[in-house]
Amino acid sequence: MSMRMLICAPMRLEASALRSALGGAVTGQEALRTAGLGADSVTVRRTGYGPRRSASSAVRLLAADFDVLVIAGLAGGLSPEVRSGDVIVADELRGHREVLRCDTAHSLAAELTRSGFPVRCGPVVTADALVRGQRRAELAATGALAVDMESAVLAQAAGHRPLAVVRVVVDTAQQPLLRPGTVHRAMSGLARLHAVGSCLRRWGRHIPPELRTTCEEAL
Repeated sequence: MSMRMLICAPMRLEASALRSALGGAVTGQEALRTAGLGADSVTVRRTGYGPRRSASSAVRLLAADFDVLVIAGLAGGLSPEVRSGDVIVADELRGHREVLRCDTAHSLAAELTRSGFPVRCGPVVTADALVRGQRRAELAATGALAVDMESAVLAQAAGHRPLAVVRVVVDTAQQPLLRPGTVHRAMSGLARLHAVGSCLRRWGRHIPPELRTTCEEAL
């Protein structure tokens, strides 16, 4: 069975890290020319920073030709045990009005763990703005592991197709943004995202059959 994976990366540096890891990955524009081919393909699309740009991208991508949607990038850590450099795989996305399950989470987390990454699997929150101070503590108290500004919005583009979200933590409560070391942590996070990207094509080829079947039936 062929596999066409679409990877959404909000920021240019995130998209570049993923494209270079995936080698043969095409850009969003090239995907328009390769759509419909039977062979495996991976497309990396830069979707824009923040919820507003993500909403616009999600609308455009709803009709795109792909089998699996992956949202990948950097994030802020919430839970006290989360460290900079940890790889977070979302088992659910918490937006403003909905909670979305990510049924692929455990298979992806297992693949990344086998590859040697420090993986944590749990809820990821999507916020409207950067989360700091007391708000970070409040979200951590809900059991969420990480926060971003795009994933729950971009996830709408998946429809009934398999969805995965993987984020590399940069800042934490102990190491917040705009502090010494932030640039170094961000560059380290991008390097780790690049390494994670190299596993995604392999994982996509081995998504458990029951997940694909469930999505096909829902369509």
